[in-house]
This record gives sequence, C-alpha cells and structure tokens, in this order.
Amino acid sequence: MLGPSIERHMDGRYVAIWLEELRPYVGDFVVNDPQRRLALLKPRLPTRECLHGFLGFVVNMIDLESINLSCLTINGHGLWETLFYSLFSHVQVYKTRLEMQLALQCISEGALYLHGVMVRSNVAFVLGNR
Repeated sequence: MLGPSIERHMDGRYVAIWLEELRPYVGDFVVNDPQRRLALLKPRLPTRECLHGFLGFVVNMIDLESINLSCLTINGHGLWETLFYSLFSHVQVYKTRLEMQLALQCISEGALYLHGVMVRSNVAFVLGNR
C-alpha cells in the first residue's frame, strides 16, 4: 500500500523505521525556528568556557523540505525529535581535528570534524580517504 501512495514501485526487501517506537527527545526547541531544531545545550569546559571550534550538533545540521516538516507521529513528534535524535543524539561537530581533540573531555555521544574523523566512545574511526 505504501508504494502506490508515494507513486513508487517497491519490490523485494527494504528497511522501515517505526517512528512511533523511538523514544523521542523531550526538551525544548530552538525559539522561532521554522525547522523546529532541538534546543540542545552547547558543550562547555569545566571552567564553563565555550569550546573553540564547536560548530553544532549533527542532528541540528539537517534541513528538511517543508513537506517533510509536517510528518508527525500519532503523538505529534516530528522527524527531529524521533528519527534524527535517535540516529545522532548529541554527536558534536568541530571545525578541526585539534579543536575536537581539545574537547574530548566534553564529548559523551561522539564527535566529528569537517575532514572526516569521528570519535565515539574514546575510539577514533577514520572515514573517507586521504
């Protein structure tokens, strides 16, 4: 039934994510943001100092087309607080590798920098080619 409703032929196997079963984000949203990005607290050093090179959270760097903004679960949760939060949680983005390394004490869910390395659970994974 889904295939014809989106005007696509669906044969064989495919992956579906049941948004209703994902535990949604239960915080505030960025005020006056038509995309309804999540109001996540920026990471800070123990001195309360902001982290140099922090660009944001992966979950909030996604831009949805307006038609997808109206996709809601039965409970009224959108794609940010269900799918994207479930996939990316609090993964941080830094401008450089050095800035990311200096922020390691503030990284709990993972981080990446713009040239392809991701840190997760104190282990570095190299992505891409050099």
